[in-house]
Amino acid sequence: MKLQQGKNSFRIVGSHDDGGFITGMLGWGSNEDGGRRPFRWKVGEEAPGNFEDKPKEFFAMKVYNYAEERVQVLEITQKSLKDSLVSYCEEPDWGDPRAYDIDIIRNGEGLETSYAMVAKPHKKMSEEQRKVAIDTVVNLNALYESGDPFAEAEQPKPEPKPEPKPEPKMDQAPTLDDEDTPF
Repeated sequence: MKLQQGKNSFRIVGSHDDGGFITGMLGWGSNEDGGRRPFRWKVGEEAPGNFEDKPKEFFAMKVYNYAEERVQVLEITQKSLKDSLVSYCEEPDWGDPRAYDIDIIRNGEGLETSYAMVAKPHKKMSEEQRKVAIDTVVNLNALYESGDPFAEAEQPKPEPKPEPKPEPKMDQAPTLDDEDTPF
């Protein structure tokens, strides 16, 4: 999920327990083509190389992005946003962030970019949104190997459609033990 200018609304739909929330370190280095690419590793592990800029701690989480109406991965490296999220989680009135929506407001560009996080009142997601969140499999651990968390996760396969039941014959009255009786 790339944070756009203005308000970005989402719901965290993963947790540490289900692999939908990870933390680690992020450093930027060069790839074989000379371009920049991210390197991620778990906190406490040795960095996979030397980096020009000081590596940052990151939070990566499975979120439902309301603007896109789909599940995405949100990675946060900004200290103020990480601190705000931890504060909401530790506050008894807010608690588990899967129970409420969060807005991140982004203003400015480049070095002048500022961010603010606002938790919204507790509410349930719609059934459609919940289904999308549950059915979308994300493997956040793929980030540690510079992989795609969606490509490497086994996505659910569509369920085969059941064979249609034969229409009851109009000259046959339903009986009480008939499974097709609608009452």
